[in-house]
Amino acid sequence: MPLNHPGEVEHYAFFSAHLGPRFQSAGLRIQFHYNQEPGIHFIVQPPEEYADAIMKGLSHGLTRYFPNFPDSGSVWVKEVTVHDVDSSQAAFYRVGLLVMSQAFALVEIAESGARMTGVV
Repeated sequence: MPLNHPGEVEHYAFFSAHLGPRFQSAGLRIQFHYNQEPGIHFIVQPPEEYADAIMKGLSHGLTRYFPNFPDSGSVWVKEVTVHDVDSSQAAFYRVGLLVMSQAFALVEIAESGARMTGVV
């Protein structure tokens, strides 16, 4: 039976992409909880121009990778890595998806390891 959620873990994702004459970059550290206020919350406040993109990326990623995430679960944004020149709303949307994808990959690794060892 799949876990359907990442457990109480913390993930950090950062990327920097070359876009011809410039770069695009952003980073996020998130933590999953199941005994705190449900929803997506900021422990640290991001710059105002990126907050909506972060929320949208995390929300879309949560829906895509964890469709059975419990209604009582929460995601806390603990760190926002901003580059003065290279960060953008698009970059923060992408890193929101990326950090959820990373959490999903860890669940997949744990589940496949459990299947291979017979411990499910």
